[in-house]
Amino acid sequence: MKRTLYFYLMKELFPVFLLGLIGFTSILLTGRIVQLTELFVNKGVPLGYILRLLYLLLPSFLVLTIPMATLLSVLLAFNRLSSDNEITALKASGVSLYQMIPPVLVFAFITYAATTFLTLSTVPRANEGSRALLYEIASSKASAGVREKVFNDDFEGLVLFVEEIKPRTLKWKKVFISDSRNPEEVLTIIAREGEVLSDPATLAITLRLKRGSIHKLGKEPDAYQKIDFSTYDLRLHLKTGLKGKRTEEKHPSDMNLAELSRSVRALQAKGSEAKIHWVKIHEKFSIPFACLVFGLIGIPLGLQSRVGRGSKFQGFAWAIGVLLVYYLLTNAGASLAERGKVILEAGMWSANAVFLILGLYLLIKAANESPVLLFVWLQRALERLRPKRAEKGGGRR
Repeated sequence: MKRTLYFYLMKELFPVFLLGLIGFTSILLTGRIVQLTELFVNKGVPLGYILRLLYLLLPSFLVLTIPMATLLSVLLAFNRLSSDNEITALKASGVSLYQMIPPVLVFAFITYAATTFLTLSTVPRANEGSRALLYEIASSKASAGVREKVFNDDFEGLVLFVEEIKPRTLKWKKVFISDSRNPEEVLTIIAREGEVLSDPATLAITLRLKRGSIHKLGKEPDAYQKIDFSTYDLRLHLKTGLKGKRTEEKHPSDMNLAELSRSVRALQAKGSEAKIHWVKIHEKFSIPFACLVFGLIGIPLGLQSRVGRGSKFQGFAWAIGVLLVYYLLTNAGASLAERGKVILEAGMWSANAVFLILGLYLLIKAANESPVLLFVWLQRALERLRPKRAEKGGGRR
């Protein structure tokens, strides 16, 4: 009996989970797809690079969407079982709500393990790979993407004009550059020669200019300064629209657990603050833990949301509401922890603690078939709205 029940509940959970995972991931990827499409259409980046970037971005989104899909699948599964009176039938057969929890916990633990693996291993490597790929894109655009006698604005804050490019060496002749990276100090650079130097180890792309001059206008109308140089190095950054991917030093979010631990020890040895690194360490465990919390709270929410029997989208609305509140609390806690306003552990784990306690409370209420005041209030509010809607519908007819 138990094996049949567990298998039946698993069959209810997995299809909804897969649909939710695809849906949530697609929604989050939409913004990035727009940026990547701009790179392909406007910047001439090859489609192969775009597809590789999209592939490398997926793990960071899956870390967020797997917990989301876990909540959605559990909530909708139990909402359907409750709406079709299958829960009532199971209870009449002597099966309590607590006996239905084990398969949900197993399912939540599977998603928790998958998310933990992504945060500890896959995401840091994918972030590092995306940084290297963006460097490769910028390097190729810098060395071969610039065309003769055409104003090029592919590089952030720079406009380049090259009179002549040597075919074999790809060295530039008669280079003109407008450098507006600092709006208060716009520079005009003119050089007889130029060449692109790349360093894969530091992900740095440098334009080395030779035999030229830098022209700078001061704040005063008649202020003008000219600096002649024999060699001048200018750092290049491709305008990708993908923030946080062009620094030479690793960002804490790109580090794995071992690198974060080493970085924390190094900062502590120097007497520097390491709050951001500690936040990232806690995030690697607190975000996956949400799968277990959502699996638990999804059961009573699915059962108690009987106010939604008249609407197919009520369960989905509950899921979106819970996710919105959870991630607002999570982001607020992380921000306060980074600024030292609250204890680190409290800031990073408060959302999980609140929803875990709430989930246990609602689960006990649902098992005892005891009404929750919030749901009773919502049901009464909806019952008051339904007659008004019916009257409006009748009036229009």
